[in-house]
Amino acid sequence: MARYTGPRCRKCRRYGVSLCGKTRCAFTRRQAPPGPRSMRRRKVSDRGLQLIEKQKVRFAYGLMERQFRHYYDRASRGSGVTGEEMMKLLERRLDNVVYRLGFGSSRQQARQLVCHGHIAVNGTKLDIPSAAVKVGVEIGFTERGKRSTYHDILREEIKSRAAPGWLELNPEALVGRVVGDPGPGDYEPYFNPNAIVEYYSR
Repeated sequence: MARYTGPRCRKCRRYGVSLCGKTRCAFTRRQAPPGPRSMRRRKVSDRGLQLIEKQKVRFAYGLMERQFRHYYDRASRGSGVTGEEMMKLLERRLDNVVYRLGFGSSRQQARQLVCHGHIAVNGTKLDIPSAAVKVGVEIGFTERGKRSTYHDILREEIKSRAAPGWLELNPEALVGRVVGDPGPGDYEPYFNPNAIVEYYSR
């Protein structure tokens, strides 16, 4: 199955929460799921609710099923709580760190910045969105990225964006640093990693 390239807000309406990162998400205007209205209310089973939780996280981070299962398998082999370890691995993806620093207004835009070679890690260009970012790493723009018009626009827009506590941001130089590991309160509160663990544990 190929990556979803349709209207992103359609998924937001399907799962009942704004996942796209847009400030003007269609879910805020139309909260009903897409498609024709059902004449009867269907009860969702526990397995169905677990599937919905998995799909919400998978879609928000822009992952295929095989990639997402890989993160779960890595987290389950760790010594910590599986759900929290999985979210920690997802948060430390390069495209997500770029998004958390405010360099992109959404994860999709942050992924595009990485793929187009505008992001540098410790001064070296890195165009792999799934690259794991370690503590102490410095993230900024490449020389090509600094010459772009977007870099100049971002310098003004980033003043209204705030980075989480596990990241350190210099808004003047547009350089960020990973100073710690993300915790349970650093990802979206509507994600339920425990339900994902239960889904894969069956």
